[in-house]
Order: sequence, then C-alpha cells, then structure tokens
Amino acid sequence: MNNSIELTGISKSYGGLTALGKLDLTIKRNEILTLLGPSGCGKTTLMRIIAGFEEPSSGRVVIDGKDATRLAPEHRPVNMVFQKYALFPHLDVFDNVAFGLRLKKTPKDEIKREVMRVLELVQLESFKNRWISELSGGQAQRVALARALVNRPAVLLLDEPLAALDLKIRHHMLNEIKRIHEETSTTFVYVTHDQDEAMILSDRVVLLNKGGIEQIGGPEEMYWSPRTLFAAKFFGDTNIVNGTYARGSDSYVQLPFGRFSCAAKNEVGAGPVNVSIRPETLTLTPTQGNAAEGEFLGKVKDTSFIGNRVIYRVAVAGETLDLKCQQLPTPGAHALTPGTPVSMRCQPDSFVVLPA
Repeated sequence: MNNSIELTGISKSYGGLTALGKLDLTIKRNEILTLLGPSGCGKTTLMRIIAGFEEPSSGRVVIDGKDATRLAPEHRPVNMVFQKYALFPHLDVFDNVAFGLRLKKTPKDEIKREVMRVLELVQLESFKNRWISELSGGQAQRVALARALVNRPAVLLLDEPLAALDLKIRHHMLNEIKRIHEETSTTFVYVTHDQDEAMILSDRVVLLNKGGIEQIGGPEEMYWSPRTLFAAKFFGDTNIVNGTYARGSDSYVQLPFGRFSCAAKNEVGAGPVNVSIRPETLTLTPTQGNAAEGEFLGKVKDTSFIGNRVIYRVAVAGETLDLKCQQLPTPGAHALTPGTPVSMRCQPDSFVVLPA
C-alpha cells in the first residue's frame, strides 16, 4: 500500500460554524506533506482530526489501511509535535524521551536502546542528562522530535513546531527535519502558515482556504502554476494585473501597458482576467525614453536592498500601475534611484492568466 492516510468526505462544524467543508485528501507513505494556509483556514483542525484529538462531523479517516475515524489518539500509529513542545521541565532529556515508552511498560534495556537511537538521530546523545531549562530553542525542538519518534509512529504530525524560533535557527531546523525524515520510514504531516517553510520542506503542499482545499501540488507547481487568485497571492510575491484575454489560435492578453501573446494554462474563458506576474520575471534598465520591441516604459518609485536581491517598485501605464521587479544587485554599485526612467521587459510565457 502506497498511501499512509486517506481522508474521505471530512467535515467539521462547531455549532453554526464550519471549520472544514467536505474534503478528500490522500497522504502518501513516507512523504512530507505540508498543510499551508492563513489563520482560521482549517489546517490545525484537520491535523487534530488525523491525530484523534477531534472527531469529524462527517467522513472517514483511514491510517495504514485501518479505519481510525473513532479510534482514540493513543491507539493510532501517530505522534504529534506541538508548537510549544510540551516537554517536562522536571525531567532530563533522557527521561523526557523515555516517557512514552515507560507508559507502555517497555523493558528497561529496550527503553535505553530506543532512547539512545533517537537521541543519536537528532544529534543530542551527549545531552541525555541535561535539564530542559539548559537547552536552546533548537535543542528543545529536537528533544520534542525525538520523543515523538521513539515509538516508531507510522505518521508524525508537526503543528507549527518552529514558530517560536528565530529565522536563522528556523532554517537550520528545517534542514534537520528533512534529514531526520530521510533517515526514518515515517510520513511527516507539517502545519504552517509560512510559505517559505512549505517550499523548503515539502514533497507536496496542500493550500487550504476557508475550510476547503484550494490547490495541491509540489512547491514549484504551486509557485509557477497557481490555479486561483488566492493561490497566486498566497504562494510567493507576485504582481496582479487586470487585463483582457482573447483565446484562439493566437491567444493574447491585453494589459494596461501592452498586448502580449500568452496561452492560459488554466481553463480560462475570453474576457476580463487577472494576470499573475512574478517579480523575478521582469527586468529593467535605465532609458532615455525609448522602449525597444517587447518592452514598456516606467519610472522607479522606490527601491529595497535585501542583500541577495533588489526590489523595485515601478510606476507604469501613465502612473496608474505599480509593478514589483526583483533583480540581483551589482556589488559596489548603487541601485536605480527613485524617479529614474526605465524600460521593462517581461516574459509572457511565465504569465499566469486567472479568472477575474
């Protein structure tokens, strides 16, 4: 069996409030699947239903081929890592990790062997006698991972586990989670509202919106081929431009700053549309007021230097439209200053045409 979890017709309501509409989702064995979306979209509710902490209002939960819909959390082959870790401050690292095994009355020799196995996995074997208060945030996170993995669950659920860490440690822990996943045979389901975490970590991303699934796909597909305006705006930075689409043998989109040959990748009819243009697909150069074929004119409004890139906001089409353009900086050179006339070139084959 290639599937670890199958959710069919899952819904959840609290009185008159619908947290999840009826949705279907298959999670493949050994993949890292991320549930992504804004606050209140239903991602944590869905994870709690998988864990057994919430019972669905309707639908069926199957884990490793067995119906787990009404199964108590302790009887599911699932463990969960919480945002606040929930470690015991009165126990050292070894005893925190051993806690679940002792509850199951596992023999002492096996407890020692299994605890040291997972501490080695998370590279904390030399910290086994440390108190939780003596650990950094990243080390505490790894203890929480070890405690969840020591029971060899079929599925590991991670509910925004890096939210309390600073950016540098968060990126390090993402790589650690990927490494740990590669060294185990466990399916990871990861909840976050952070698109960067989803892109770095995931095999597949499930984008949730208002209790339903907006789109499912790999990180590259979600970024370059969003199917809805919500997905285009949520996944990465983009320019959304209103236009008109003409479908035919020579399909094109008419935008305020020009007409561009462009075939819609989605099922979009002729007429008003939204066009998603990623900032890194635009390039600009200073100009004396003339635009070459395939270019259009604008004026720099402001610049933001972010180390590995410069982001420009450029007014085009008679000062009515702002476009973001992201370019690599030139070491030692000044960025284009506000007020500089520029010509912009785009890549129409990277346009994503979406229903208006």
